[in-house]
Amino acid sequence: MKKNVGNIYNIVDERFISHFSPQHMDFMKKHYYSVYLGYCKKEKRKILSPEVFFTNMRQRKIKLLQLCCPYCGEMFVLPLKGKIADIKKFNYCWHCGKSSASYNAFSQLSSLGRIGNFHAIGLEVVKKIYDEEKLQSLTYEVYHLEIIQLTSILEVILRDFFEAFIHISYLGVQNNYVASVINKSTGNDFMNIEKANNHYKRALDINLRSLFDDETWLDLLDLVNIRNTIVHNNGMVDSVFERTRTYQRVKNCISGNLIFLNKKNVQHYLNQVVKVANVIGESFEKRYDTLKYEMIANYYFNKKK
Repeated sequence: MKKNVGNIYNIVDERFISHFSPQHMDFMKKHYYSVYLGYCKKEKRKILSPEVFFTNMRQRKIKLLQLCCPYCGEMFVLPLKGKIADIKKFNYCWHCGKSSASYNAFSQLSSLGRIGNFHAIGLEVVKKIYDEEKLQSLTYEVYHLEIIQLTSILEVILRDFFEAFIHISYLGVQNNYVASVINKSTGNDFMNIEKANNHYKRALDINLRSLFDDETWLDLLDLVNIRNTIVHNNGMVDSVFERTRTYQRVKNCISGNLIFLNKKNVQHYLNQVVKVANVIGESFEKRYDTLKYEMIANYYFNKKK
């Protein structure tokens, strides 16, 4: 998946300013010029007129960088001296430490890659010592641990995207349902794709189910059912699990009353979680790119009241 699809920082130039609505544009230009003016006075630098300053802004020695963090709501304009390439290195919110939604998801998923690589190295060693039957017993918990970790990552991704959507959709708006969801302990709500979808639909009018094919949706449900059986029953299939639709879809992984997984199984579920991160990430970036200009203008307008 892509590490960074969007960015919470934007260089303030003519193109960036042009995205503000007509009723906000003059206000924002005055605000950005006031930041530039204050910086020049502090640094005792020559001050350009507004007409000159707002022309060829990327070519100026002094550039403005706008932070608009969708995770903590931080807004800040930073005057900088430097080249465009240097300024583009700004990726993380100085207040909460987060970057783009897609990068945050990538960071979560990369942790499973490191765990999997470590396990793979160990398995190559034990393959030289034990036969196939013994090897299956030894890897029983190994792949279970990876599934548990993957399910936790799915939960974090769904919750992080949800909270980011909330910040960009309800900035400055009081909503009792949204407030209760953000402030309460969500438990395992965002681990289960159907429960997560209920929150997305009610708070954001986003139907996650419509974004994925049937196979992906069912795999995400199976992932959680398998995880619950591993955590609460040590991977032993009981009557509760047998009554789920997951049981019929993973029967080939069941031996006796135990669920045996392998590298291929884990990779399959990982691919589906990556798909979730990519699809929701793309949806988020589109909404963020549309709403961030209104967010920025409203923030500074309300701040001046």
